[in-house]
Amino acid sequence: MAFWFASGRIIHNGGLGLHPPGGTMTRRTSGRDLIDGMVDARQREMPDLDRPGYELARRAVRLGVLLEDALAPVLASRNLTKSDYGVLSALRLVGAPYELRPSDLKTRLLLTSGGVTTVLKRLEKAGLIEREQDTTDGRSSWVRLTNTGIETAGATMQAWSEAESHFFQAVPPELRQAASDTLHEVLLAIGDLEPPTPQTKKRRERSSQKTLMAL
Repeated sequence: MAFWFASGRIIHNGGLGLHPPGGTMTRRTSGRDLIDGMVDARQREMPDLDRPGYELARRAVRLGVLLEDALAPVLASRNLTKSDYGVLSALRLVGAPYELRPSDLKTRLLLTSGGVTTVLKRLEKAGLIEREQDTTDGRSSWVRLTNTGIETAGATMQAWSEAESHFFQAVPPELRQAASDTLHEVLLAIGDLEPPTPQTKKRRERSSQKTLMAL
């Protein structure tokens, strides 16, 4: 599950205890966002539901919605869904030959097995990926970017990065980093740890060769 910090339009700590360069925790002193009104209503009407994590959760969701709306045109112009982009970027970033197993994609994208299969079929039909049976495990396969897929992934990731930078342009760099660092600690605290390094075909072949040599 992905967590987002407060909207790029909110230039304050949002009550998360962020520490500015001077190291002293500050609270926001001016300006109200959408969540402030929700918090006030919740405290007024249902005070028994007031919990410390509520503001964090609501602002995380709010930023996710705003950011997704801002980035949607990048994908729409290329006829891609967010899941399509997730698969393409995951394959591109693993490095040449840009291939992973469906199980690794499922782990990294938080999709169901059926969800991964649907995305892969769509990308394969579009000529962006190709699938190959795993010769060492008949139950699995490898998913690889085609040349078109490599180009599409690179161009989309570049456009996505530019749109993301534009979205956050009003937020000072030090605040962006402070927010990111704080959310990093939040995610670790709730157990959202980095998954194991995916095993590429080359790594698997080298492992098999070492096993055979040891026999």
